[in-house]
Amino acid sequence: MSSDRLPPGTQRIEDQAGSKILLAPQPNADPNQPLNWSAFRKTVHMTILCLYALMVFAILCVAVPLWQDFNEELGMSYAVLNDGYATNMATLSVGCIIFVPIALRLGRRPIYLITALVMLAGAIWQAKMYTVGDMIGSNAITGLAGAVNEAIFQVTVADLFYVHQRGTMNGIYLAVVIVGNYLGPVAAGYVAVNQNWRWVFWYCTIFMSVVTLIMVVFLEETKYTPRALIGREVVDSTHQESDLTKVDSMTKDTAPSISVDATEAATNNRRRVVEIDSTIPMDSYWRRHRFWSTEKVTTTESRSLWMHLYQPFQILCTFPAVMFCALQYGFLIAMLAVLAVTQADLYPFPPYNFSPIGIGNLNIAPAVGAILGSMFGGPLNDYFILQVAKRRGGIYEPETRLWLFLIPGFCMPLGLFLYGLTIAKGMNYWINIVGSAFIGAAIGGCGDIALTYCQDCYQYILGDALTSVVFVRNVISTALVFAITPWIEGMGVYNMFVLLGCLSIAIALTCVPLIIWGRAWRIKLAPRYEHFVAKQY
Repeated sequence: MSSDRLPPGTQRIEDQAGSKILLAPQPNADPNQPLNWSAFRKTVHMTILCLYALMVFAILCVAVPLWQDFNEELGMSYAVLNDGYATNMATLSVGCIIFVPIALRLGRRPIYLITALVMLAGAIWQAKMYTVGDMIGSNAITGLAGAVNEAIFQVTVADLFYVHQRGTMNGIYLAVVIVGNYLGPVAAGYVAVNQNWRWVFWYCTIFMSVVTLIMVVFLEETKYTPRALIGREVVDSTHQESDLTKVDSMTKDTAPSISVDATEAATNNRRRVVEIDSTIPMDSYWRRHRFWSTEKVTTTESRSLWMHLYQPFQILCTFPAVMFCALQYGFLIAMLAVLAVTQADLYPFPPYNFSPIGIGNLNIAPAVGAILGSMFGGPLNDYFILQVAKRRGGIYEPETRLWLFLIPGFCMPLGLFLYGLTIAKGMNYWINIVGSAFIGAAIGGCGDIALTYCQDCYQYILGDALTSVVFVRNVISTALVFAITPWIEGMGVYNMFVLLGCLSIAIALTCVPLIIWGRAWRIKLAPRYEHFVAKQY
């Protein structure tokens, strides 16, 4: 990397006077570029995707309070139900490997629509479930489709929003995910008691049908190929830097790092370097809502799909920021799975004897905690990085986001100790509820910060990076869910949660090396980043 270029992820987001937020990355003049969309179009798009995310995670999680019904009516043992949940996690880990390459090649919209239809089919299958095969099969296909939501949603956020907005958008996303994960089971418990457990899935079918129809009619495509690159040859890594500099001067949105000259040109109290060109025609409704994207960059047509199958794991092993995100997100969601499984396995029996309604209501506390945590990691963290950037002459470093990481990070061990140690002793369930709220706060806050940090560092390889993150996340969750029953039997609930709490402290502290050396690692690995960027088009 030449000396006049900032490292990947470093951006100027304030002018030197601190009076203007500069748009990073800088959009080009094309009104059809998603960064240039109106606030209304972006709001509509994100609202639809939030409804989609809510229903995806509701369908994935509503079955947990119903395990007692499955056991009594269908004769399914709790060990078999654990295996079904683990099957769901296993297919969640491989779904991105299948679908994300297609989304990067053909567009986000077709994958959103296909997976919405698969989730709809899964909800219908669960409503008609009678056998263990039905239970495991429906869990498998919903997991396969649900995996896409996590990775492609973050790619869409990067398509639409600037650096100073992404923490907030990811916070909104995580809040919606938490509502689906936690409040979906709350509603499921009431429906199961007052109607029938099958109606839980019929309601999911009805709502998912409405969301799918809205997506077909209103969800736009955000995959954008700069007009300067359509049909062009992208050079190999040996000529990467010079080519990226040329592309940056033409489009202002495809280079992985920003030259100092370019950032200095943006300091004259303007939010944008290039104004929107009103003479460029807006795309028609049919083009904005196309079912696949046909723009091509010639050199990648024969290799992009296959490369995206193994490239995520190369990226995971190359960049510390991606490793950090995978570890954090994996452990956080694994703890979410621990909550779900232990609630279903332990609370129906003495000393608690909870009904499906009671088990469902246990999810209210972690939902509230996670929403508060996502607000801390989202809007508050976005405000914080702007204030720090002002003190640095307008320069933003992604590691700034990690300065606040340990606040929600230490909520996890506190929550695990409160939840696990008191449930092991059969103590008052209100103590367990407080502990689960702290676990939720850690999931919301740490998840938001970790995802946004990865997004800011390596935006232009985000699809592949998040594929590896989601894969690792669900491998950890799958292994834990399969292991939890024999783990409890062998070690006991008390010792298991002591071990998990100590492990969570060590995992939270992994942010410290990145705070200290993260920028140096981004500089050192910039040529590798540019090498992977060249393979994205």
